[in-house]
Amino acid sequence: MRTMIQKMDKPIFIKRSIPLVLVICCLGNIAFGQQTASPFDLLPRIPQSSSADSTITISTSSNPFDKIQLQMDAHRRTSETPGFTVERRRKPVTAKEKTAIFQRFLFFTILTMMVILTLVVTVFRVFISKIWRAFKSDNMLSQLLREQSTDTTVAYLILYVMFFVNAGIFVFLALRYFNIKIAGNNISTLLLCIGGIAGFYAVKHLLLQIVKYIFPVEKEVSRYNFTVTVFNVIAGIFLVPMVLLIAYAPAGVTGFAIYLALGLLLLTIAFRALRGLFIANRFFAWHKFHFFLYLCAVEFAPLLVTIKLLNLY
Repeated sequence: MRTMIQKMDKPIFIKRSIPLVLVICCLGNIAFGQQTASPFDLLPRIPQSSSADSTITISTSSNPFDKIQLQMDAHRRTSETPGFTVERRRKPVTAKEKTAIFQRFLFFTILTMMVILTLVVTVFRVFISKIWRAFKSDNMLSQLLREQSTDTTVAYLILYVMFFVNAGIFVFLALRYFNIKIAGNNISTLLLCIGGIAGFYAVKHLLLQIVKYIFPVEKEVSRYNFTVTVFNVIAGIFLVPMVLLIAYAPAGVTGFAIYLALGLLLLTIAFRALRGLFIANRFFAWHKFHFFLYLCAVEFAPLLVTIKLLNLY
């Protein structure tokens, strides 16, 4: 009985062993194939002899043409070597070229201001005449404040930006005339002057708005804020011919033009301060200490902060 069972199990054992034998044969074939050369392996294109250090041999021949050929081969090899880069140095800009570039920049800036002024005067002729009358009369200034609209706001904005640019150009030309440098080059100095004046008046108007909302002086502060805008617009208009005269006048006239423009600006500021005192007369009479605090916080602080920032730059 046991013999019959063994005879019946032997074919089953053989059948189950066939897959295992096939797997072992395949693994052996793969291992053997890794040790033999494959026909699909890529052969190196560059022979090993080319990887050797190739140096230029200097011939001791007395023929001068051989030496010239060696030098040409050396230069050809250097320019064709992988990783060879040709460094092109830019020609440094001379001081004369920098001055010419800045003169063109200044000319186009002044020309742009003159074109903008011409367009504004042509389009808003009645508005410009009202601004001039408001500059001379306090009653007209109050009327112009009540007549503000969207169109006039755009005109105020354009004229105010023109004041920033013209005042910055004037300050730059004055600094240049007195040999005072605040930056490395002329364009940076001009941009600093324009940005400094714009920043000064931006801080000033912001502080006036804060004072208006904190204290019960909304009417007076709004009127004084508008007065500052009107006077700066007038200053920006008369600075256009003065800047043109200072920039392109002969050397003997430049100093006179600078002092003339500076005198007109100081007179404008003094007249504006006088009009401001008329607006704040009741506060000045009964609240001298608070008025002094206002002068320190709104009039002097923006100027000192602007000067400090320019010095830090």
